[in-house]
Amino acid sequence: MDIVTTDFETYYADDFTLSKLTTEAYVRDPRFETILCGFKVNNEPGFYVPRDDVPAALRDLRLEKRAVLAHHAHFDGLILSHHYGVKPALWFDTLGMARALYGQHGKLSLAQLCKRWQIPDKGEEVLHVKNMRYRDFGPMALKRYGIYCVNDCEREWDGFNIMAPWFSREEFMLNDRIIRMFTEPRLRLDGYILRQYAERLRAEKVHHLLQAGVQLDDVMSNDKFAECLLELGVEPPMKVSPTWAKSVDPNKGPPKMTYAFAKSDAAMQELQEHPDEKVQALVEARLKNKTTIAEKGAMRLIDMQSRGRATVYLKYSGAAGTHRLSGGDSFNWQALKRGSELRDAVMAEEGSLCCVVDSSTIEARLLDWLAGQDDMVEVYRKADAKTGPDMYCLIAGRIYQRVITKANDPDERQMGKVSKLGLGYGMGVDKFQITVRSQAKDKNGKPLKIPRDFAEYVVGVYREAHPQVRKLWARGEAALDCISRGQAGVDVDFRGVVKTTKTGLVMPGGLRIEFPDLKKIKVGERTFAGGGSKPIYEYEFWNGRHTERIYGAKLIENIIQCLARIVVMNQCMDAEKEVKSVGASWVHTVHDEGIFVSPAFEAPWVLDRMMANFRKSPTWAPDLPLNCEGGIHIRYGKAKS
Repeated sequence: MDIVTTDFETYYADDFTLSKLTTEAYVRDPRFETILCGFKVNNEPGFYVPRDDVPAALRDLRLEKRAVLAHHAHFDGLILSHHYGVKPALWFDTLGMARALYGQHGKLSLAQLCKRWQIPDKGEEVLHVKNMRYRDFGPMALKRYGIYCVNDCEREWDGFNIMAPWFSREEFMLNDRIIRMFTEPRLRLDGYILRQYAERLRAEKVHHLLQAGVQLDDVMSNDKFAECLLELGVEPPMKVSPTWAKSVDPNKGPPKMTYAFAKSDAAMQELQEHPDEKVQALVEARLKNKTTIAEKGAMRLIDMQSRGRATVYLKYSGAAGTHRLSGGDSFNWQALKRGSELRDAVMAEEGSLCCVVDSSTIEARLLDWLAGQDDMVEVYRKADAKTGPDMYCLIAGRIYQRVITKANDPDERQMGKVSKLGLGYGMGVDKFQITVRSQAKDKNGKPLKIPRDFAEYVVGVYREAHPQVRKLWARGEAALDCISRGQAGVDVDFRGVVKTTKTGLVMPGGLRIEFPDLKKIKVGERTFAGGGSKPIYEYEFWNGRHTERIYGAKLIENIIQCLARIVVMNQCMDAEKEVKSVGASWVHTVHDEGIFVSPAFEAPWVLDRMMANFRKSPTWAPDLPLNCEGGIHIRYGKAKS
């Protein structure tokens, strides 16, 4: 298939730029204007055409029968579909490819990548055309801009050929599908629900301020909030500054302290349960008013709804170290919580329904399977066949030493669930206590607090029940040692699914997880009751912004999340191959969940094919039992309760 490299140059101004607007808002804005567009067919010399000639050039190039290559294909793709009605046969995106190869935190602009690839510079002509409409360009100015644009096409083509050997056909197809979720939207938004949701969030913030008897500035300012705590007799909690901790400066001096006022800080969570109700009210007012993500997200969707369908912007390999997708364009589509109004506001296009399938406990299944914890794998197999208890009930039964059922023991089963999902990657007692408090509720609906001795007991129960998982953590530690010494080809797991490279790991299908400049460092000593001690080592690497710590169990967590991503994404693509003939397509995904839009009449069959694919094991794990749940509804949030 021919590949046409494409690059649009468009009008931008001080108040109309991608740095101030989202990609969707910029492209759909009435002020949008194409100045010119550059093209390069395969390895032929590039050329450009001015604005008025773009439609004819697109017709001549027949992009619907060709692949299109761009850097940030979401941008060029939405221009093609929204303004010109063009849908290429296939998309290639050098930005997504670079993110997968060099990491989310790498320098991924085309200009920076040219330096990495050691190819000619991108050029700077774009810096001289701010505020210039098409009518403002004379012949020579347009020519200079066109030459600049063609150079971009040449550099994108060079970069594509440098990176392409590292990618499989499946990964190219996945990136194409992710781009189309944005450029060919089939979801719509319910503006009424979104507005009601935003108004409720604002009302809640005001209510908590009134209840605490403080002003907005009192909770938004760290210093003023600290003063309010002191007035109530509470010493403001402190922690080591994360910025100081991440600094690699050898002369950074003694630890720098900062307020521990984040929602995730254990000390702040303790204050939420303070015996003085005034302190509780003050802390709740702080957390509610500081948390603006939900409100901003609602307003972002309200704004989008006024312009058209919901463009789902997902980043290919957006999550560092796991290749999972992440949100982008100022909204995280991966953060739509189950049961939230935001999910309910997302609807299928007219005449269609949402078909939603969620892979059941895939990470826990993968972990037990990869470790060779065969007794646990058999539990999944029997539960799927309805001949045995589900995994969470089994773990809860070991914790409480009695039979636990989903119907009669929901609280105990929840403890089993938090334990199974939380303790698989070496989590210690302190963190487990925090995890339980953030994920489980007591009978009054408040965060569940468990005593330390019970947390120690539960951690012990999990580890005793999972000896092979513990061995896998040790294999992860050994793999890090191999990587730090540049030793490639070593099996991380006993099955040989994941292997080391000189700089990281290689996964099934060729995806790589990189750990640049990995070094082994001593982080402490472990003392023994009978005397003596043993040094504790971890590893650190450069993630593109700062050094990051990693250890054996954490490496296994990265591997499992990446494997889960590979499984679910391939299942979604296989399902789409089956159902596209009836007009159904994959339109969104949230972690281990696939969302399809189907014509209403075909929806039950589409759901059946989706679930059949979600139960298929990958070729590299033929004995891995997989299962799923699914449903249908016009609203995404109602499809699967």
